[in-house]
Amino acid sequence: MTENRLLLDSPADPFILFNNWFDEASEKEINDPNAMSLCTISEDLRPSSRIVLLKEFNNKGFVFYTNTHSKKGVSILNNPNVALTFHWKSLLRQIRIEGRAQQVTEIEADDYFNTRPEDSRIGAWASDQSSILANRAKLKQNVEYYTKKFQNKKITRPPYWTGFRVEPELIEFWQNMPFRLHDRLEYRKINNEWFIRKLFP
Repeated sequence: MTENRLLLDSPADPFILFNNWFDEASEKEINDPNAMSLCTISEDLRPSSRIVLLKEFNNKGFVFYTNTHSKKGVSILNNPNVALTFHWKSLLRQIRIEGRAQQVTEIEADDYFNTRPEDSRIGAWASDQSSILANRAKLKQNVEYYTKKFQNKKITRPPYWTGFRVEPELIEFWQNMPFRLHDRLEYRKINNEWFIRKLFP
C-alpha cells in the first residue's frame, strides 16, 4: 500500500502536482498509467464514457487522439464540455478533470500521427470507427486495401483523425486515507487564475 501524503502544502499550479503524481504512476502502475476515462455528452444530452490514452500534457491541457467520426468525436464537436478521470489503483489515487476540448493544430496532429507504428496508421484509415461492422472480414479487407494503397508511400493522416486538447477548468486530486476520510483537493480556474480549496471526503 502506498504511503498517503497530505495535500496541505500544495503548489499554486495544479500541473506541478499532476506531473508529480503522473511520474509516480508511470513508475508504479502496472498497465497504462496514461489511461483515462473520457466522458462526453451526446446531441440528445446522454452521457457516454470510455477509456482513452493521454498522449501529452502541459499547462495548456491534456491531449488524446481519435477519429472525429467516432461517437466521442461527434459528441465533442457538438458539445466540447468533457470530463476526464485518472484512477491509479496501485497508488490509491485518482484525478478528476472538467474542461473544454479543442482540436489540436494540423501540425500537432501530423507530428503525432507520424510517430505511430505503421499498422496503427493503416488502421486509422481502415476503421470507420463506431459505425456498424457486419463482420471482421470487411475490416480485414479495408486493412488490405489501404496497405496496398500506401505501399512504398508515406501513410498520411486521414483528414478525420486528429487530437483534442482538454483545457481544464477544474482539477480535483483524491487520495485514499484511513477510515474513508479521504483527502480531496480541488483547483478551480476563474479568470485564468487557479483557486484552491479542500473538500470533505
